[in-house]
Amino acid sequence: MTTVGDYLFEARGLTKSYGPNRILSHVDFTLGKGQSVALIGENGAGKSTFAKIITGVIKPDTGTLAFDGIDVVFTAPRDALAAGLAFIPQELAYVPHLTVAENIVLGQWPGKSGWTSPGRIRARARDVCERYGIDFDLDAQMHQLKLAERQLVEIVKALMREARMIVLDEPTAALNEQESTTLFGILRRLNDQGVGILYISHRMDEVYRFSDRVDVLRNGNRVASVRPQETSPRELIAHMLGQEKEEFVRETVAHSGSGAIQLHSWHSSGLPALQDVSLEVQAGEIVGLYGVRGSGADLVAEALGGLAQTVSGEITIGGKTRQPFASPYDAGNAGVAFVPAERKRNGLVLGLPIRRNITLTLLRSLSRFGFVDAAAEKAISDDLIRRFDVRFRGEDQPVGRLSGGNQQKILLASRIAAKPRYLVLHEPTRGVDVGARVEIHRLLAGIADEGCATLVVTSDVEEAVTVPDRLIVIKDGRIAGELSGSSMTQANAISLATED
Repeated sequence: MTTVGDYLFEARGLTKSYGPNRILSHVDFTLGKGQSVALIGENGAGKSTFAKIITGVIKPDTGTLAFDGIDVVFTAPRDALAAGLAFIPQELAYVPHLTVAENIVLGQWPGKSGWTSPGRIRARARDVCERYGIDFDLDAQMHQLKLAERQLVEIVKALMREARMIVLDEPTAALNEQESTTLFGILRRLNDQGVGILYISHRMDEVYRFSDRVDVLRNGNRVASVRPQETSPRELIAHMLGQEKEEFVRETVAHSGSGAIQLHSWHSSGLPALQDVSLEVQAGEIVGLYGVRGSGADLVAEALGGLAQTVSGEITIGGKTRQPFASPYDAGNAGVAFVPAERKRNGLVLGLPIRRNITLTLLRSLSRFGFVDAAAEKAISDDLIRRFDVRFRGEDQPVGRLSGGNQQKILLASRIAAKPRYLVLHEPTRGVDVGARVEIHRLLAGIADEGCATLVVTSDVEEAVTVPDRLIVIKDGRIAGELSGSSMTQANAISLATED
């Protein structure tokens, strides 16, 4: 049990407002040496704002901070880092055209008097990776890495600085089960060395597996601070939402007939390499595709969205058989609505307002003589904003200024706006809070019930077994098995995805 004298970090009475909007309201927080605390809450609850205040990214309106019992003022992240507090945000900070090794040691070049060498840089990066059991191609350029790999590089950068306190904002949002297990093993070793860990998460399994304490924010207020073993997921969700909210479980639906989407013997070269991947999704059905990183699941999703052109084989869609899509435009013309995993790179136009992002796929049908029907556009966007419970200051607010969860809702709304017959979703609830996750799953069920053939590609095993009618598991580029009914459990899915 941590006593007051053991506190590594304290925040007292933190308040933050933007205009009339109160984001944080007199929030207190403590973190002990060697302690791990999970901070949970819905999107918009104030979690990221709190993390940015205590790490010097933004200033509070009122409140004080103390590190090792001494009051501190962080005017910039460098002040926090100098004190021994590292922050790993959702938005990763890296230089795309530098190597992995160069990004890891950036700002801490090995050598004397400013002189260094590629060999020294690589050796220092290799040392920290080996110390924590993380394997990278240190010579690869950052822009060549998948999102999950870039996330791990960011974590290694913080570990190399040997911070006494680490704040992580959704650290596992882009990691699969194996990578998450590796990360939490690293963080536990840091705990054993006296390092305090604060991490923001939406994943209840992580909260119960890793945290010593759970703090809950709701509408800018800390409404609970409990030990995981003294509460239940239902109680935590009730604290987050202000009410109890049932987890969505889709009722199994029987389907017959030929598939609306059929993949025939898909292959690819390189890594991951697809080997004879075939599957089908029928009209009105939700099929899940689950696999760990490197399994080939991501490549299947990207190829269906027209983002990967390395796949050979055939696809039958709407009764017509053809080659895999050559571009996102090609996929769209075939009638596929695709929700990408990386919303900021491939899904949203961050500088455009909420309303225009929602209706981007409909602008041709909403326009006459080059002018958009503003009334029709507003009616469509207003309806979807209500359905998805998007939180915003005004419909003219740029999407880039929304929280990550609300951005994801806008992305989903924009794809659903066209009422597609074929819907492919790649990590549809990544970085989304519990309440929004449940609502998104319900919306997907409603879309499928209207006859849409829906494929959900996910590395979230809980999502994989609760949303689909059937689950296909892929491992090492091959279909490892199919689960349905009572066999569709997390244990069975993980076993197929990871065991020989």
